[in-house]
Amino acid sequence: MARRYRETGFTRRGAWIAAATLAAAAVVAAPAPANAASASCSVSFPTVHSFPSGFVADGRVVNTGTTTLNGWRISWTFTGDEKLFSLLTTRWTQTGRSVTATNVSWNGTIAPGGSFAVTANGSSTGGTFGMTGLTCTPL
Repeated sequence: MARRYRETGFTRRGAWIAAATLAAAAVVAAPAPANAASASCSVSFPTVHSFPSGFVADGRVVNTGTTTLNGWRISWTFTGDEKLFSLLTTRWTQTGRSVTATNVSWNGTIAPGGSFAVTANGSSTGGTFGMTGLTCTPL
């Protein structure tokens, strides 16, 4: 009987050691979560063509991070009465002066250092074009 008790005790102890070892191995072997801090992007509209009733602004979304972007969102606020007709190559909304746009299915992936063109077409009084709070956010 004493021998049986020792074997059972040894087996329990061994099971605990094995379970602890497996748990530690699982923690070590688990893939590290993606580092959101390494994903970043910027957006600019360096070229603007104004005419009496509107504008065309050529912009660029740039991956400034160290990992591939798998989606992005840009946003800004117009400074005047600008109204978008289109924001090519994006899915966009405009509410008042605020504009938000996200990538579409085929242009969300941008390699580090890569970029993607976006073109804004719209109307405005006197061909004005102004933006504040222009941001790019990785998704």
